Amino acid sequence: MPTPNTSVFDSPHPLAGSIFDHEFWQGESSWMVLADVGKIVVIYLLLRFALNRLIDKVLMPVLARGESRIDPTQVSRIKTLAGLVKSTLSYILNFVFGIMILRALRLDPIPLLTTASVAGLAVGFGAQKLVKDMISGFFILLENQYGIGDYVTIGVVTGTVEEIGLRTTRLRDDVGKLYILANGDISQVCNQSRGAVASFIEIGVASTADVAHVTEIINLAGEDLAREQPDLSLASPPAVQGLGAMDAAKLTLRVSCPVVTPARLTRAQIALRGLIHQRLGEAGVGLA
Repeated sequence: MPTPNTSVFDSPHPLAGSIFDHEFWQGESSWMVLADVGKIVVIYLLLRFALNRLIDKVLMPVLARGESRIDPTQVSRIKTLAGLVKSTLSYILNFVFGIMILRALRLDPIPLLTTASVAGLAVGFGAQKLVKDMISGFFILLENQYGIGDYVTIGVVTGTVEEIGLRTTRLRDDVGKLYILANGDISQVCNQSRGAVASFIEIGVASTADVAHVTEIINLAGEDLAREQPDLSLASPPAVQGLGAMDAAKLTLRVSCPVVTPARLTRAQIALRGLIHQRLGEAGVGLA
């Protein structure tokens, strides 16, 4: 009986015959099958390219034009969601076009899907941790707990968020180590990028020093540091807050060092200590 001359695009039912039959590849229908597979692959590639370009053209120009006006937390969230949307669309396209290719090759996908469903149910009982990680990742993104580029502390790890997925979060610490954390294990997050971080350093001087004079020197040094090194992202010029401690040997002055970018806090504190040491030495004030 001749093979009906129909295409996978014209009929919702698989074509008769099997690609595993020797006679199938000797008939003219084999070329039709190959043509259908080729069409599906081409449509898949074009659609995937178009969707990726659409995301890039819609989201990326917004970031390029509005980074100076948009809240930085929203910028990082847009970047994170853009990557997640691309990943999700990729999974969906792979599944849909995988089924279409099976139908084009005259293979019934129903038994495969049924087997996969039963196997998935069995695996699901042993993959509760994976499900927990993915659900936690979804709520991290939904609640905007942190975004790409944020400086956070998760557990004992402090660093910059490099990637957020549904299953894991990647952090790069200050010395360059990469930490990969399962989202399901994240119970407490300290996001240090949602506002200026206030910090303090302590400067000890001799107990006989003139506190008012030392305070003036340190305050001037803080103003000079904020003006000359804007890359430190100081929220305000460092200034003396008062006496933190005192005894018969020394006086300890508490100096504020607030920064907008937490990742630059250590660098700002080092620069401030160095400049204060220099200015006090020039003024003849001894450190204790």
